[in-house]
Amino acid sequence: MWELTEDEEEKQSYASEGKKELELASQRWDQSAECHQWFAILCGQLSEHESIPKRIQAGCVFKEHIDRAIELKPEDPQLYYLMGRWCYQVAHLGWLEKRTVSALFEAPPTATVQDALQNFLRVEELSPGFSKAGRVYIAKCYRDLGNSSAAALWMNLASELPGNTKEVTGSAGTLG
Repeated sequence: MWELTEDEEEKQSYASEGKKELELASQRWDQSAECHQWFAILCGQLSEHESIPKRIQAGCVFKEHIDRAIELKPEDPQLYYLMGRWCYQVAHLGWLEKRTVSALFEAPPTATVQDALQNFLRVEELSPGFSKAGRVYIAKCYRDLGNSSAAALWMNLASELPGNTKEVTGSAGTLG
């Protein structure tokens, strides 16, 4: 429903209600990777319009639940795609976000572009062609790491995929 509506208030309402339901469900079914995955996704979607501190806190909750989901279902490419997105966002935090993270957390979350790349490559290993967006992120990671030939290769591979692949759209635990 969140993806079908254009109204931002309605989107927030769907995400908020879904998060409440999934919070209860993940307590009852702690062994469900799907409960943890969708709780994380909804945390990310709800944080999109929040202040920097709230986005950062939501990003930490996002990571905690994706970590748990990966622990429960380590062969699910969707989970590595989401973790790759999280790592990429953390690696690209701006100065203000980094200062906020340092002020909020004794041990702030960290991730590198290399961490993001490893997660996106894991998606391809588990399910080649799973995600057009994932291949674009691989290209971006290689570009950021200074490997323009690998970046060009992955952009070409991304262009070969149809527009609608299997990854879940929406936020991946916005941290910045």
